[in-house]
This record gives sequence, C-alpha cells and structure tokens, in this order.
Amino acid sequence: MGLSTTFTALDPLSGRAPRGYVVQVLGCKVSQIEAGHIGRILETAGLYRTRPPATADVVVLHACTVTQRADRDAFRLLRRLRREHPAALLAVTGCLAERDPDGLARRPEVDLVAGHRAAAALPRLLEDAAAGLLPGKIAALGVSPEEVLRSPLAWTTGPGRTRAFLKIQDGCGRRCAFCIVPSLRGEERSAPSTEVEKAIRALGELGVPEIVLCGVHLAAFGTDRGESLVALLENLVSRPPPCRIRLSSLEPMEAGEALVDLVASGGVVAPHLHLPLQSGSDAVLRRMRRGMTAARFRALLLRAWRANPRIHLATDVIAGFPGESDSEFAETEALLGDLPLASLHVFPFSPRTGTAAASLAPATGVPRAVVSRRAARLRALDAEIRTRFARSHDGQEADIVALNGNVGLTETYVEAALPAGSPPAGERFRARLVLRADGTLETRPARSAPDRLLSF
Repeated sequence: MGLSTTFTALDPLSGRAPRGYVVQVLGCKVSQIEAGHIGRILETAGLYRTRPPATADVVVLHACTVTQRADRDAFRLLRRLRREHPAALLAVTGCLAERDPDGLARRPEVDLVAGHRAAAALPRLLEDAAAGLLPGKIAALGVSPEEVLRSPLAWTTGPGRTRAFLKIQDGCGRRCAFCIVPSLRGEERSAPSTEVEKAIRALGELGVPEIVLCGVHLAAFGTDRGESLVALLENLVSRPPPCRIRLSSLEPMEAGEALVDLVASGGVVAPHLHLPLQSGSDAVLRRMRRGMTAARFRALLLRAWRANPRIHLATDVIAGFPGESDSEFAETEALLGDLPLASLHVFPFSPRTGTAAASLAPATGVPRAVVSRRAARLRALDAEIRTRFARSHDGQEADIVALNGNVGLTETYVEAALPAGSPPAGERFRARLVLRADGTLETRPARSAPDRLLSF
C-alpha cells in the first residue's frame, strides 16, 4: 500500500528525517478504509512518510479476526512481514489486536499491539515504542477519552483506487450467534450527517466518481444521534453531489421499506442492495438470532425488484450452521433460487471462539464434508445467478465508472470490458452494454447521454 517515493526532508519539530512506513491490511471494506485512515493519521503527524516496503522503518498490519481462517492468514502474514523487515517496528491494529492483545503480545514478530481505541494515538504510541517508553507491547492503555470518542468518519482513496470508500458508522448492537464483531467494535456510533455530506461533496469535487458508504452496521447509521441513513440519502438526492453513491452491506432487519424504495429509485444512489440473509430457514435464523424471517426477506427483495427490475440484489448465506438439517438447507436453496437475486456470497460455517455458535458446534455441528457439499451447491447457484443477471444487461445503457484494468462498473454493480478509446480509469460516463460471445459484457458508445454524464 506504500508509495514508491523516498522522503529525506527533516521534520521541523523533531529535527530528523520522517520514518518510512507501510500499512498492510487483511479484511473487509471497513478494515481497508481504516487502514487508509491510519496512513493519513501517520502522515498528518509529520513524523512518518510512505516508503517502498523494502525500506520501511514501521510496518502496520491492520487485520480482521472474523474467522479462525482470518487469524491463520494474519499470523502467516506476520511471520512473512518480520522476515522481510527484520529491523522494522511491527505494529498490529484492527479487530485482531482487539480480540486477543495478550496473545499477540507474546508473539516474537510483534512489537506493538494497538486496538481500535488506540488507533487515533498511533503516532505517539509508535514513537514511545521506538524509544522504549511503553511498559509493554499492548498500547490500548493511556489513550485519552477524546481519542476514544472520535467520529468514526474515515475514507480511503489513493494509488490503485478509482472509487472512494467512506466509513460513516462503527459498532454493532446486535448479537448474532455466529459473529464476534460486536464484542470487538463496541457500541454503535455514527459520524454526524453534516460531516458525512461535507466529506462526500469534497471527495466528489476532487473528481472521485463513486463513493461507497460503509459501516459495521450501516443500516443503523444515525440512530445514536437521532438521525438516519434514509434522511442522509434524501438530503443527497435533493442536492446531488458530483459523484455516484453506493451503499455497502445493510442488515435487512433494519433496512426497512423506506430505504429499499430510495435505493431502488436509482439516480444519485446506485440501485444496488446487499442484504445479508444467512439462511432461508426460519428455524436456522432463530438459532442464529438474526431477528429476520424468510417471508420478511422475500417481501423486501420483491418490493425492491418490482420498483426497479434492474436493481442488483445481493445476499450472504452461511452453509452448514450448527444443526442445519437437509430439509433446512433445502429451504435455503429453494428461497435463493426463487428470488430475483443478482449475486450470492457463500460462507461455509466456521466456529468462532467466543461466539454462541461455537458452543453449539460440538453437539450439533454439521460434518465438514456436508458443509463443503452445501457450499458448493450454493456457489453453483451463485454462478448461474450472476450469469443470468449480466446477460439481462445486453443492449441496455448504463452509468459507467471506469476502473483500472480496462473494466467499467455499472450502477447495477456489473463489470463490462472497456475497448480501446474508452475514458480512462476514474472517469464516469454513459455507455451501451453488449453481450460478447464468451458471455461477458463490453461497452459501446451510448445512443444518448444525460448532461450530468460524459459519453464516448
């Protein structure tokens, strides 16, 4: 994630050359946003500058811990980072640092463990660690209340990115049986709507063509402030920013009809709804403590689809949750096959220590071979669904954002190849989509283009 620039100017306060740093990230969009924000925190402090990884003095790993596999990946990367940077100060941040700081502190690769509460104070903590002033490796203590109660607003842009991801909410008050995140992220808290709007307009005016709004529990945005996600989006619709807005994952329990209707209407907000269901069986949903029923989920999706048959409707599903019978899995498969979905995200169940589901696994766990077979069936369904949705765009005009690699992203979250002569990465334009012989899409000049968009 570092730039290939070498900085040699002396810092005016310390009288030394700024230390070089690199940030590595493993995890979800929220983690990626936070990793970018950590880089800005270090840059703003004036003591750190991005360097090529080989010359970094400080290496920060911002890592997820949502599954045991995520932990294994993080530990593997930690060992590699230490081998590649034997003399660097190596810090771990993110949910991994929050879940087991003592365990991380015992690892020989790690020099500093800084949980979410300490991220805002990272420049000071790194300086103290380098000077040997910390009593131990764990740096969560000694952080001021002002640093802890900071706004969760953060964003990531930069080299290699054509879109911006804006984190506007953190924390989760739900207690789904399979999820460790609420215990790591704390209570729900939102950035003020005015700050969010200001950030969106500023990024748009810088030329960012699309901003993805993200949060740990995005649908709950604003509830801690007497505000709401719907109200925020309505303000953006009434005074459109110079960019497209997309929403990341929304819990369907809180999404509601008003939000579904607003997203389905398209325009400023891309017609794309990702509503994680996790199971199509009401009995499994109760064991998961999801607060959702299959009928309620069906009604939300059909409402959105009837309002806009082109909308991209996506969901998450867990295969093999403890106790899932053949008939319960069949309910899930039937529901997903019957709905107007555009994509699925399939997760084989993996017990996470510290969750309620982990305690169910020893007695009612589904055999791994069965979990694998069910996940494979759902992935095959996902491939079929994605192909059908992409083909439905043949001959349609679309609002395109040019990504890197000669690929365009439609407002409905479908990729299309960009032929020679297309606008460069980071541009937004109108184009017509055509289906190629291999089943993929390619852009062609639009027959007509609204004034707000470019065409080619």
